[in-house]
Amino acid sequence: MDRSDIERAVASHYGRSGLADNILKTLGLHDAAPGSVPIEALFPVDQLHHGGVGLTEKMAATAGVRAGMKVLDAGSGIGGSARFLAGRFDCDVDALDLSEDYVRTAEDLDRIVGLSKKIRNRAGSVLDLPFEAGSFDVVWSQNVTMNVADKQRMFAEAFRVLRSGGVYVLTHIGRKSDGAIDYPLPWAITEATSFVTSPSDFVRALSDAGFMDVQDHAKDAPPPPPPSPAAEGEPDDSLAMGDQMLLRRANLRRAASAGLLVPMLVTAVKP
Repeated sequence: MDRSDIERAVASHYGRSGLADNILKTLGLHDAAPGSVPIEALFPVDQLHHGGVGLTEKMAATAGVRAGMKVLDAGSGIGGSARFLAGRFDCDVDALDLSEDYVRTAEDLDRIVGLSKKIRNRAGSVLDLPFEAGSFDVVWSQNVTMNVADKQRMFAEAFRVLRSGGVYVLTHIGRKSDGAIDYPLPWAITEATSFVTSPSDFVRALSDAGFMDVQDHAKDAPPPPPPSPAAEGEPDDSLAMGDQMLLRRANLRRAASAGLLVPMLVTAVKP
C-alpha cells in the first residue's frame, strides 16, 4: 500500500457518521445547551487510547504543558485531548485528524462544552501539516504513530512546526519482541495499516529528525487496559472506535502480556 492507500484505509477505519448525536444520546446529553456540559462528562467516551484520561493527564505533566500554550494535537480523534488541554490549561489548540467524521464530531462536542473558540479542528495528514514553521509550543500525538508508516516524515513535520524549545510528546505502542500478534487491534483490523516500531528505532528516528533530549518515560505509560472495561454497561470509547472493541482490546492485552508490545510515552525537544 502506498501513502494515499494507507491514509484512506485509516480514515475509513475511524469513520463514523452521526457519531456526535450517538455519543450525546448515550450520555443523556442530547438536549444539553451549548456550553452547558463539563469536559469531564465526555471523558468516558472521548479518550481514544489506552490509559484513558489518566494517560492524557500524564502526557500533559510530562510535556510541561502550561496555561496559554499553543498546542497542535496531531491526530486528534474526536477531540478528547484537545478539549482537555483547552479546558484544563486554557491552551490554544489546533486539532488535525485524517477522518472527516471525527473532525465533525469534535466540532460538535467542542460546541457542547463551550470550547469552540479555543479549538480549531480540520481534516488533514500528520505527514503534511498545514501550519507555518515555528507555530507551536507543543505538538501532541496520542497513539497516532501506529497508523503511520513514514515516521521520519511525521517527525520532520512536527519538528518544523515547533518553536525552538518546543516539546513533541507522543504515546506509541512499541514492538518489544518478535512473535505472532493477533488482529484486530484497537488501531487496525489487519496488519496492513499497523506500523508498530521498536522502542529503540522510535527514539532513534526522533533523534534523526533533529530532536534533542529524547526520552521514553515508559514507567509513566500505563499498560493496555483489561479487555472488558465496560462490563457493567457503562459507555466507553467503543462508541467512537467501532465494532469488536472487546476482542481488539483483548488481543492488545494478550500481546502486551506476552512481551510482544509495550506502551511508550516519549518527549523530545526542538533545539
